Amino acid sequence: MSKRITKILSFVLATAISFGAVLSTAPKVVAEDDQKNSPAIWLQISPVSNHIVIKAGSDTDYSFTVSNIGSETFNYHVYAAPYSVVDEDYNVSFNTENTRTQIARWIKFIGEDNQTHSEAKFTIGPGEKQTIRYRVEVPDDIPAGGQYATIFAESDEVDGDVASSGIKTVSRVGLIVYGRTDGDTVDAADITDYNVPGFMTGGNISVSSRVENKGNTDFEATYDFEVKSIFGKQLYTKSNSYNILPDTARRVSSEWEETPMMGLFQVHYRVAALNGQVVRDETRLVVIMPIFAIILSIILLTLIIIWIIIIIRKRRERKSRLLV
Repeated sequence: MSKRITKILSFVLATAISFGAVLSTAPKVVAEDDQKNSPAIWLQISPVSNHIVIKAGSDTDYSFTVSNIGSETFNYHVYAAPYSVVDEDYNVSFNTENTRTQIARWIKFIGEDNQTHSEAKFTIGPGEKQTIRYRVEVPDDIPAGGQYATIFAESDEVDGDVASSGIKTVSRVGLIVYGRTDGDTVDAADITDYNVPGFMTGGNISVSSRVENKGNTDFEATYDFEVKSIFGKQLYTKSNSYNILPDTARRVSSEWEETPMMGLFQVHYRVAALNGQVVRDETRLVVIMPIFAIILSIILLTLIIIWIIIIIRKRRERKSRLLV
């Protein structure tokens, strides 16, 4: 009798999951963006980041490329600003100065007069590329650890440069300078708030964690997020990497946006920092069953139990009659 009940319960659960999977396959309509004409003023910068070693008392030259992919000739200027973050979602601030953003004051640009300036101006034509040189003039006494700044290339405002909507057309692009001193640096990381779901009644499968930098220089954190069916077929995978600045913590998360409304999945989530020296890695079985499916299963299970009880009573009554 126990084997029969087990088969019936397995059939009910499989039916409920299959029913939800059918409901979750409704087609989605994706709208394509209309093609837009390129604006008249449009800058690009390459590379978008530069990792450098900072030596006290040294002057070192670097360069980057600015391209005009717009349709007109215009003037632009380059300058440096602090680079810092204000929260664990890593919203960036280009105005907040601290001990880690002093390098913004050390960056000087080599202008057309071959002299260094805190800000330099240039003129660029359509389709033209220009190489901009800058120098990092490091003082003799600097704090240990990382230094961070953003170099911007920004188009200048000109007379009549206002669209019919009243919005001024300005193009600004930037590259991040990650500086690391050659002195006493400390690398330390911690991964907390590591979250992989288990049982869900709805929504998308998502994973998250918090990576904290306890050292004095930046490092790279990576994550790998993978979802497979219960039979091992890969359904979704995503990997990404982030820079974590010293004295900060960053929320790292990922979401499978096309999660079915019901099913049984294998979810793997791995977070690593400091070139794999600090790792959190877990694979978990995730069950998704909506409330209506739970209620339906309870009703079906209740009916099955009542049916089994009725059958058992009838068999007992038959046996008692035979004994008589």
